[in-house]
Amino acid sequence: MNPYNIRVLPVYKPVNNVDMSENYMKRLVVMAQKVGLLILIICLFIHIPVSAKNEQTLIIVIAPDLAFEDVKRILETEENKELWKEAAIGALNIKPDGPYSYLNSMVSIGSGRRAVGVQDWNSYEGNEKTEFNVTARELQIQLTGHVSSSSLIHPHFHRLVSKNDKSSYQPRVGILGDKLKETGINRFVLGHSDTIIEKIRYGSLLVIDSEGVVEGDYKQSVKKSPASPAGKEMDEAYLLSELQDRNGLIVIEWGDLHRLYEQRPLMMDSHFNKERDRQLTRLGTFIEQLRQQDQNGHTVWLLSPMMNKEAYDQKQQLAPLMIWDKEDGGYLTSNTTNQHYLVSNLDIAPSILAHFGLNDPRELPGHSMQKMNVGEEDIQKVLDHVDELTLIYQSRASVLSAYITTLVILLIVAGVLSFFRKPQIMGQNVLKMIILSALLSPIPFLIGSKLLIHIGITAFVFFVVIFSLGCGYVISRFKRNAITIVGGMLFVLISLDLLLGTPFMQRSYLGYDPIIGARYYGIGNEYAGIYIISGLALLSGFQSVKEKMSVMMVVALGAIQLILLGHSELGTNAGATLAAGIAYFFLLFRLLQFKWTLLRTILVGAASLLLLFSFLFVLQLTGNQTHIGAGFNRLFAGDLSYLLHTIERKVSMNWKIFRHSNWTQLFVTSYLVVMVMLIRKTLQKSHQLHALILQTGICASVALLILNDSGVVAAATSMFCVVCMHYYWLLEQKEKRGA
Repeated sequence: MNPYNIRVLPVYKPVNNVDMSENYMKRLVVMAQKVGLLILIICLFIHIPVSAKNEQTLIIVIAPDLAFEDVKRILETEENKELWKEAAIGALNIKPDGPYSYLNSMVSIGSGRRAVGVQDWNSYEGNEKTEFNVTARELQIQLTGHVSSSSLIHPHFHRLVSKNDKSSYQPRVGILGDKLKETGINRFVLGHSDTIIEKIRYGSLLVIDSEGVVEGDYKQSVKKSPASPAGKEMDEAYLLSELQDRNGLIVIEWGDLHRLYEQRPLMMDSHFNKERDRQLTRLGTFIEQLRQQDQNGHTVWLLSPMMNKEAYDQKQQLAPLMIWDKEDGGYLTSNTTNQHYLVSNLDIAPSILAHFGLNDPRELPGHSMQKMNVGEEDIQKVLDHVDELTLIYQSRASVLSAYITTLVILLIVAGVLSFFRKPQIMGQNVLKMIILSALLSPIPFLIGSKLLIHIGITAFVFFVVIFSLGCGYVISRFKRNAITIVGGMLFVLISLDLLLGTPFMQRSYLGYDPIIGARYYGIGNEYAGIYIISGLALLSGFQSVKEKMSVMMVVALGAIQLILLGHSELGTNAGATLAAGIAYFFLLFRLLQFKWTLLRTILVGAASLLLLFSFLFVLQLTGNQTHIGAGFNRLFAGDLSYLLHTIERKVSMNWKIFRHSNWTQLFVTSYLVVMVMLIRKTLQKSHQLHALILQTGICASVALLILNDSGVVAAATSMFCVVCMHYYWLLEQKEKRGA
């Protein structure tokens, strides 16, 4: 009995104690095994990234003054020839924001945007004497009030940042270094390009962070060598030993070629050639040793940020870029250029980030490079391609100067003759043929672009003249439909080239130049102006069609041109797309006999622009992202400063072109003729459709001038076409009156 309901505990038995201890020990062993397995798994996960980082080591050898002529020289020698053939090779556009220079180029490459250096810029080891006869650390304290604890000191970093913050492209200096630092990727700089008279250490600009910090070693990377240029050369043995235990991104500034070319004016030609071969062989041997140093094979880039002065003076202004990794051969390209064998300095930073598996920051406009034709030896194809681009660039100014001057003379002569009421029939027919030939002249520049490298400059000029005059003579036989035929030919051929990816326009004197680097794909400003007016010229042939059908023709042709001009895979020219849209809206409203008031004009204009911008945005939704798509993204993110700087850059570029370009002659002449044409109002009295087409053409030309980066060029070509059409129709009217 337990009246108090007290719980009675069982008696503890010794025998059960032994059994329980054994079970307890077994559980402890199992638990220890599980904990050990968990610790092992954690250790493996910790170890894997470290191992992957070692495998991702990227060594970039920066070789200032290396040019494609040096690459050709390498291939002519037997030593290391196979090494160079194993590289993936590309031609690098190195255009910075300011003048071409090693410094400006390195700031641009490191920041991923066109940028500019600052006077007195250099990099030093901490206790090294500067040009102000104080140590780098002391100078940094004097200029900034603090000193960096890193091995390399950049006393003028704050000035570099400030200068670029105020530039039109607004690059963020140190953006690449920041991204690498955030993810724990080591950055280290070795070597320099010091000459006898000055210190040159620009390699750190590639990997410096936004605080001006990066680690490195200068003095021990270069050894004394009395027989070498400037009495010094890179110490390969030290560099290789220094790289054995390093991972991440290592930059080696290989300054031996720069020292050689700096001393070139004082050297005997035979000795220079011998020394150049020796230095190129040393460079190749060093790269081969880098590749063999690691079993997995380091990824090695050889990058020339600036060609030597001789190459630059000869307008060989594309620099070589080579990549050695696990896959040999091939060539380089990117979505920035969208051209075989060609990449941009804007692509270097995104490509470095892609190598380490990192995403590009939104501020970087470039794209990571791609290797094509892997396994094939494309080095000779790239060299031939560079020769072709160089030939076009070398002769572009002289050919276009002669062409533009000829067009200006034609406008002046035709304008003077148009004042005569009864010109000679023979002279009138010849003048009409010449006007048609001038209108047709963009066609041989387009379809004959592939001939230039094969027949030479002189033969090409003869081809343009003969083709234009021949076609002008044949089409002049059609009299009234001549302008429509010319417009149709220009419209069809330019449209086909756009649909094919502009293979002809990219190599045309009237196209865009990849060395200039303002545009790499789509339709350039020269042909954009011609193309818009060609559509209007084609519409001039439908004068007898009913009004409803005329409106449908305008809508259909306008839609085709807007798509071809604005689509991300076709024209990708925002300014030309908007200008064409404005022109076709103007023509459409005039055909519909829209009654204009000030309020209605404002409302319709605002609605039309909104519709055009929306249509342009829709055209960017498919295909690769272009500069237009990137611009829309910046605007949708609320970055209004991007829009303001774009406008500022457009105004600055147009003013620069107006002051220095040959196109200014044609721009001024054609606009003066149009002013006279509007004052006289000759065509408005006699032919309503022709007058409407000309008014629309003027509207398009003015819109191109306002909306395009190189608006002066587009305005010049478009207004020239308008004036030629006016002259031809004026001569036709005089012929009718004479009859």
